[in-house]
This record gives sequence, C-alpha cells and structure tokens, in this order.
Amino acid sequence: MLKVLRDNLKYLSWILWAVIVVFVLFVFVDFGGGLDTTGKAQAAAATVGDQQISYAEFQRQYRQLESRMRETWGEQFTPEVARQLRLPLQALDGLVYRRILLAEAARLGLQTTDEELRRAILELPVFTDEGGRFVGDEEYSAILRANGHTPASFERDLGADLLLQKLTAVLAPTVHVSESRLEGAFRERHESARIRYLQLPPGRFAGESAVSAEEVQSYFAANAERYRMPERRLVEYLLVDLGKLQGTTEASEEELRRYHDEHRAEFVQEERVHARHILLRVDDQRPAEAAEREMAAVRRRLEAGEDFAAVAGEVSEDPGSKPRGGDLGFFARGRMLREFEEAAFGASPGQVVGPVRTSYGLHLIEVLERRPAGEPGFEEVRGMIQSRLRVERARAAAEAKAKELAARLRAGGGAPNLPAVAQEEAATTSLESPPPFAREDLVPNVGRATPFAAAAFELSPGGVSEPVQVPRGWAILTLKEVHPPRLPELAEVEGRVRADFERQRQTERASAALVRAKAEIEAGKPFAQAAQELGVEVRESEDFGHQGSVRGLGPLPGLAAALALDEGQLGGPVPAPQGPVLFQVVARQRFSPLDFARDREDLRQELEREEIGRLLQAIVEKRRQELNVTYDRALLEQIGALEEGQAG
Repeated sequence: MLKVLRDNLKYLSWILWAVIVVFVLFVFVDFGGGLDTTGKAQAAAATVGDQQISYAEFQRQYRQLESRMRETWGEQFTPEVARQLRLPLQALDGLVYRRILLAEAARLGLQTTDEELRRAILELPVFTDEGGRFVGDEEYSAILRANGHTPASFERDLGADLLLQKLTAVLAPTVHVSESRLEGAFRERHESARIRYLQLPPGRFAGESAVSAEEVQSYFAANAERYRMPERRLVEYLLVDLGKLQGTTEASEEELRRYHDEHRAEFVQEERVHARHILLRVDDQRPAEAAEREMAAVRRRLEAGEDFAAVAGEVSEDPGSKPRGGDLGFFARGRMLREFEEAAFGASPGQVVGPVRTSYGLHLIEVLERRPAGEPGFEEVRGMIQSRLRVERARAAAEAKAKELAARLRAGGGAPNLPAVAQEEAATTSLESPPPFAREDLVPNVGRATPFAAAAFELSPGGVSEPVQVPRGWAILTLKEVHPPRLPELAEVEGRVRADFERQRQTERASAALVRAKAEIEAGKPFAQAAQELGVEVRESEDFGHQGSVRGLGPLPGLAAALALDEGQLGGPVPAPQGPVLFQVVARQRFSPLDFARDREDLRQELEREEIGRLLQAIVEKRRQELNVTYDRALLEQIGALEEGQAG
C-alpha cells in the first residue's frame, strides 16, 4: 500500500488541495446567513446506510459553498443566482458523496494513522508559530473553539479527508489516457475558427410549400413511428385540499404573540425601496444608440406630466412588471443587478432616474417609497404571522389527513371507493379525475413530470398510492385504466403531421437556395451581396472550437467543419433549428506541435484527474442504491428540491 501511495504522489497533491486545504480555509471564516435550520441541529438532513448527516453539518457545508460562490462571482452573486445553481442541494449532495466515499475507503480497509494526522495538522500554517513549531494544545483548542469546532471534530474531519486522499491514490493506477485522446483534447482546447455567416429562415418559403392531403398521407405512412403515442394512464384521486383546511387552523392572539417573540430575528428587515421601471432592451435589432433615442422620448413624456405606470404599461419591455405599470414592489440590496440597485437606492421617493444601462438594456426608474432597516412591531407583521401559521398548520393537517385516508382505503378490501370517501370527507377533500396522461404530460392543476405522475406510473390497477404532495394539497391516487403505447390514426395527429411536413419542405427549399448562393460566391459574387439578395443579414461569430457553439446560433456540430477549412473557404449549409446556415471562414487558430509538446504532461495529469473523478462518481452511484440513501423531506421542501425524488 505504501508503494502505491508513493508512486501516485501527484494525485495526492491535487486531492490534498481540493479536499483538505479548501476545507481548512473555509473552517476559519465567519459565515453569515444560511438556511433556516433552527432547532434541527441534532436532526438528520440525510442518511447514508446506518449513518446520519446532521442539519448542523449541512448548514456548515452550505455556508462554505456559499462563501466560495461569493468569492468567485463577486457582486454578481445574488439570491437568484444561488437558486439557479441550487446551492443547498449541491451542499447536501456533496456531504452524501463524501460519506459514501468514506464508506468505500473503509470497505477497502484503508485507514489514517495518528502520525499521518499529526503531520497534516503541522502542515497548516494556522497551527504553527513563526518558527514553524506547533502553537501548543491550548492555542490549538482556542482556535478551533473560536470557529465552532472541537479538537475531536476537527481531527475527525481532517482524518476523513486524508482517507479520501488514500482512496484516490489507490484508484490512480487504474487510469490511463491514450495519446490519441491527449491530442484530441489539446485540439479541442486550442484549435478555433471565426466565421461570418448568414441564416435563411425556412418560413421565407411558406407560401410555396403547401402540401396536399395525399402527400400528408404518404408522409405519415413513412414516418408513423415519430407519432407513436406513449403509454397513458387514467387515474382518479382524492385531494386533501389546503384551501379548505386553512380556514380551520386559525391561531389565537396569544399564539401569534408567542410566535413573534420566539422568531423576532426572522422579521428584522434590511433597508428596502419600492420602485417601478421602464425597460427598453438593447440587442441586435435595437443597438444602444437607438434605444437611447427612444428612452429620451419616453423621458420627455414623463416630464410633460404623463403617468409613469401608464407609460410603462405601454412601452416597457419587461414582461414581468409591464402589466403592473412597471411595479417591482419592495426589494432589498443584493436582489437586483448592481447598476440598477445603485440607482434605485441612490434616489429619493418621487424621483425618476436614468436611463440606467444594465445587461438587459436601458431603464428609467421611479422610486415610490423607502423603508429603513429595522425590526417591525408586532402589529406590522401580525398578518404575516397569522398567514404563516395558518399555512404551516394546514400543511401538517393535510399530510396527516392524507395518510389517514390512504390507510383507510387500503384496509377496506376490494376496489377502493374514492367517491364514497370524498363524499364523507367533503369538508376537507374533493374527488379529481384528470384526463389520461403520459409520464411527461402536463396534468391539470398538478404540473408536468411531477412525483404525482411518477406515482401514477408505479400503480397497478386498483392500487392505492402513498400520499403525494401537489400544489393544492395532498393527493391519494388510484389507477383506473392503462392505455398502452400505440400508433395513432392520421386524423388524431393530422395537424402536427402537416406542420412537420411543411416545415421539412420549407427547410429543403431554404437549403437549396443556400447551395445556389454558395456556388455563386465561389464563382466570385461577394458574400455580402449574396446575403442581400436573399434578404438576410451577414453576422460574424466570436472564436469557437470543436463544439461549434456560436452565440446567436447555439451549439451546431456542423460548424466544427470550419476547423478543417482555410481562411476564405465556404462551409455549409449547416442544419439549424431556425434555418440552415452558410458560412465563410474569417480566421483560424491551428494545432501547434510545439505548444502540444510543452503542455502535454500538464494536460495528461488534468485528464487523469478527470478520469479519477468519473471513477469516484461511478462508485458513488453504485453504492448509493446499496446504502439506501435518503434525504429529509422537510429539508427538500425548504430548499425547493423535492422534485428530485430523494426524500425518504
């Protein structure tokens, strides 16, 4: 084992930095914010086999991840970015990933010795003095206590990191990167092209692409499999209705005040402004100069006395706020783009500022109100508390009621009689019968590809599901019919078939027009003239590589052909969703054997690390099922990740 570790020291170094040093750096940072896990420090956020991951561990991991994102993104890191990146779920998944790998290391008989742990601690500058000597047990314990650790907990975590380091070293000899892959990866990173191109929308040929009934019939006969209908299921379900239950869960005045006293910190508010805005977008169709002229005209209308909300409802291009006269409501710092936020917080109530330029375009902003930071009184938040308690109690009551009804339906024997139960429990439930749906279909009042649909497709005829949470409450399903996959009759899908065939014909004609234009350009016609005669613009890309991804076109594998052409050569037509593309190479960055020789070993080590990462991920996926990993449902609800299906 020691020989394996020595031979693979290069892997130990990267895993040391990736796992140990990063961990220690973030231990010694004072984190703020985080998720609401009040009162759950000893509860299990997730379980991995017979081990638990506590809420306290999850909170610490989330804060570390959030801090790293703030350092990476800077001012661009906002709560919305955190939601899009699903940071809480990343933190929880990371802890599960780590716990599974530690179990794998133990399974392989790997261990961390006291001497290895001692050396790792002494390698951390925070625990040594200017002479490189250990700071002493008292100072060591004080540093850890100041950062929420004990020597035992810190050494346990550091020992686990060393164990992961050993696991990686054991796996390293199984990884091999071939020379062909090495050169291919280098080419993908260093070869590039820049093109100018034109795109011809198929819709230009709509008037000459009509198809007859006979042609639709022939097209359908040749392509029937494309229209095969998937399995669909007909269910009915009892809905334990949150709306009906909320009226039965009122809190007393004493309960409201007690909740306020116990949760004062939750109601402390940051400084906020109430603003509305008018947005004019800046893009290829409207350059900045044109948008500035239009916004100047809008501003003159406001200065002449027109109502801001009325003008916003007429001209603003923000679809979210336009119907409300541009009203954005109250918002605190960190919720908007930096330029927008600075302008709004720098204005006085009643003042109109701008135009303000952001990545979306130009804004005029009117500040309506300002609210200073502080803790509101009980009466100000009384309605919020009442609503919160009403919803919390209704949710708990709905879940309990759904479990009770599901148990009653299963215990009844014979076919479950949902209509009878719905009639008996009419005060809190209703009977719902959606039309047959496929696994990925949109189910009315439920949504698309939800746990509800998953439950429906796990049922046998006459079976009763576990309660499933839906937007309106909790549902208990029973399966009525299974409609197997089938080929439809033409009449059922004729509109779709006709549209597909017409689109295909239009695309063929657009491609043929580009083939003719290509021949004319190769014969000497200027590229710009060919585009003008086709009635389209010439655009120029940025440099792109083997993925063929060009802003405005997206990833088009066919564009990678540009990397095999010389400057001035033509390529295409390349198929694209919005119409075929004809292009001409403007510039090329070619493969450099000298650069490849210089970077070969660094690139090899990087690819080997990637392979080890994939190997570790494969281990995790395999062991995940064996260890019966479960996540706490309440936590998944809080972080908006219940659709992941990981709740136990």
